[in-house]
Amino acid sequence: MNKGFTHEKNSKSNSVEWYTPAWLFQKLGLKFDIDPAAPKGGLPWIPAQKFYCKEDDGLGQPWHGIVWLNPPYGTETGKWLKRMHEHRQGIALVFSRTDSSWFHDYATKADAILYVRRRIRFVDANGETGKSSPGCGSILIGWGGEAVSALVAVEDELGHLELISEKHFGG
Repeated sequence: MNKGFTHEKNSKSNSVEWYTPAWLFQKLGLKFDIDPAAPKGGLPWIPAQKFYCKEDDGLGQPWHGIVWLNPPYGTETGKWLKRMHEHRQGIALVFSRTDSSWFHDYATKADAILYVRRRIRFVDANGETGKSSPGCGSILIGWGGEAVSALVAVEDELGHLELISEKHFGG
């Protein structure tokens, strides 16, 4: 029995790991300083200067600047969002699990949440889109002025934005 976020295996890569599609980064228009939860070597379409993979323990590494975070889904999500919340500069992509403790502990205390209108079809390490979408919608959580501005810019196209902290806009 499969547990958590799973997809069919890709016949070319035999991978069950799935990544953020390039189109999302193109829409956000941000350059990130760090992706702390990347596959080994990063991915060419993720606009980050530095990548930490599982072997690097991205959760335990120093973070600086604007962080892109698509954390491991499942029981570890809360640890990653806690770290992102403490860092307070960047965007996290996670499932819209409003019933989870991490959502109430960290997402609701971020600066903004973009509820993505449609399900994101993730891609494999070859950049090929999966044949099915995940069983849950996604949210983009923003901390800091640059992240919030990027989410504001894509709201009409991607979904509904909830500004939690309007300090970045003089509110």
